[in-house]
Parts: sequence; structure tokens; C-alpha cells
Amino acid sequence: MPASRSIDITVIGAGAAGLTAAYSLRALGLEALRDFVVLDAQPQPGSTWQHAWNSLTIGRALQFGELIDLAGQADLGLGFRDLDPARRVHEAVGSAWRRYEDAYGLFVAHGMRVHQVRSKPRRDDLRVFYQGPVGGEIEMSTRIVINATGSWSNPFVPWYPGQLEYRGTQLHAYRIDHFGQFRGQRVLVVGGGRGAVSVLLELERRGAHTLWSTRREPDFHERPSFGILPSRTLTVRELTDANLSKVRRMIERGKRMPSDVSVRGIPLTREIFDARRRGTLNSAGPLERLLPGGVRFVDGAEVEVDAIIWATGGRESLRHLAPLGLRDAGGTPKIAGGWSRRDDRIAFLGYGPGMDPADVLDEALVIGEDAIDRLES
Repeated sequence: MPASRSIDITVIGAGAAGLTAAYSLRALGLEALRDFVVLDAQPQPGSTWQHAWNSLTIGRALQFGELIDLAGQADLGLGFRDLDPARRVHEAVGSAWRRYEDAYGLFVAHGMRVHQVRSKPRRDDLRVFYQGPVGGEIEMSTRIVINATGSWSNPFVPWYPGQLEYRGTQLHAYRIDHFGQFRGQRVLVVGGGRGAVSVLLELERRGAHTLWSTRREPDFHERPSFGILPSRTLTVRELTDANLSKVRRMIERGKRMPSDVSVRGIPLTREIFDARRRGTLNSAGPLERLLPGGVRFVDGAEVEVDAIIWATGGRESLRHLAPLGLRDAGGTPKIAGGWSRRDDRIAFLGYGPGMDPADVLDEALVIGEDAIDRLES
């Protein structure tokens, strides 16, 4: 931790985005613990990857495009594509990122949970309040906060009538360690995104009998046509970029965000294509309510299920920023270029749906440069 209780830049969160922002600050000449500090609630390196499913391997995480190298990671011989693809993600990421933090001198303060950021009256700096592993509140002054907390710590479960009367197991996908516990069970997966697809494929491999519920038809990326057409067909990437541009305009205006899958869609890999043909990835439609022993769909069909897995993502973990009053009346903060439009001392990394991991890391590098410019202005 810093020798003094005052520092120029505080990065909150040491996931991929937070580490990349810290790397950017170091590459531009700043020193950890002197000029900036990284506070991370997780007790050790690896961020939320250390809580990944036991069955998730490096190869599968790379295939889905959710795990990518940080800036400068491959230069250290730590690139994920150089690792055994059968290695478990929850072990491999922590090991690689620990060496990454050490190699670049980031000195991440793990086990430090930020619970409040406040503005000092008539002062330019902010007050960051956090707690360490042994408890006790610590206060630190900072000029800029780069928030990179993600959504894993804030899972979202939609409400349905009968939810409290349902007698089976209910779990959020973020809180599952292994899928062997569902072997032979009838399991309903609720959610229309990439996470729901991953859950369904894992359950199928573990011998569960699956059922899928989505609010609308799943957004699978169909393969682009290479035939002669009267006009050029947009590629999947171009469609995603077009959607993302709309989302960024919504973020700038503080509008309510759409779902991640409506922006990014679901890639039609060979595995997903085969699962669709088997019927594993055919949606039964939206739910109407939960019953004591199962569920009822909007079309009136009632099905008995032993367990329900909510693969419905999370909400951005921003409660610690609440005292700053960054949210609009609609409940979302206005953000332009990664910075709050209400308080230009606060940056947001990876905020909003549809952000590709590579784009988030590119944004983190730029935010690091911007933060230094703001210190000097």
C-alpha cells in the first residue's frame, strides 16, 4: 500500500481491464504505490476467473473469446495460447496474472474491498474508503478513480410469480463451481446470452436433461453468405460494431442499457451448430411463472424441473460510487469516452453491454493515457 494516504490515481478492480490500465500507467512512467495504486477485492490474482467452473479449460475459454492476453502478457512468455488447452482456467489465470503483476511491478493490493468513494467539499480530490482482509476502514485521498469492477459480484436474477414457492434448486450461473451435481436431473436454464449457451453445453456433457427459456428467439450469428448478391451483406463483426455504436450513444445519454446478447449475439461455432441440430439449443420460449415443482411457459405448457439455473448475467458493481451521485434519473450514469460526464475524475472501464474483451483492453490503455493528461491539466 502507499506510504502516504494520498495518491494521484486509484484503480478499483484487478481483472483484465484494471490490470491493463495499471500496465498503461507503468508504461507511461508512473510508479505503483507512489503515483497510483490498484485495489482489488479478490484475495489473490486471477480476479473472478479464480471462481470459474471447475470444468472450464483454457481451450474452451479461448474458443468462446472471453479469455485473451493482457497487453505485454505474451512478451513474458505467459500467453494463454501457449498453455496446455486442457488446463483449468481457475488455476491458470491466477498463476499467469500473478507473474504479470510481479514482472511489471504493479503491486496490486489484493483483499482490499472499496465500499465508498466520496467527494471532498471544496476540494479537488476524492476520498476512497476501503477495508482490508482483517477489517477496519482505511481512508485514502486520490485525484482520479478508474473503476474496473465488472458485474460478477452483482448477479442479476429476474423476478417471476411463484419464485418463492418453487421447491427445487435455484442457482445463478456465477455461483456454480461444478456441474456434476446436476447429473441425471431436469434442469431449466434461463437466459438468452453466451453464458446460457455455455451452461447448457456443460450440463449436456454432465448428463443432465436440459430445457432452455429465453424471452425471444436466441440471436445466433448466421454464417455470412459468400454468394453473388445484389448488395453486400454485412459481416458479423460489422453488425456488432454497428450495435455497439448505438450502445455508446445510449451510454453517453444515460439511457437504460439493452442486454449483452442483443448487441454481441451468439457466435455460430461448430460446437454450437451441432448443439442446435441436436435440439440442445432450441428455446422453449419465455416463462410465465414458477410452480412448486416446475415452471409454466407463456404458451401455457407446464414442465417439471429439478433445478433452475439463472444465466442472466449481472449488473455493474457501482454501489461504492453512489455517494458521488453519478446516476441520472433513469438509474444509469452518463459516460463519454469512458469518463463520467458528471464528474470528470471518474473513469469507467468495460461499462455497458456488448463490449468485446479485446475492445475493453484497448479502452483501458487509452484511459491510462487520459488519466495522466488529466493530472497534468
